[in-house]
Amino acid sequence: MPDLPDNNEPNSDKKPTDLLLDKAADSFKWWNNLATLNKEDSILMTIFKISIRIVGILLMIAISPFALIGLIVAFMAVI
Repeated sequence: MPDLPDNNEPNSDKKPTDLLLDKAADSFKWWNNLATLNKEDSILMTIFKISIRIVGILLMIAISPFALIGLIVAFMAVI
């Protein structure tokens, strides 16, 4: 049987929060690698990568009000 990473094992000791953080970090690394500019990129690829960065920024701006509301609700629940 092939070796599976820790997060794919059924009896993993990882907490759900650790799994979520790992998934978020992997997603960020994928997005960052996709949008990284390289010297050998063509003009069209450079334009594509810059547009990917712009879409990412717009997405974060769009999500930020919901994140702030979530934090406020979380603090209110704790208090």
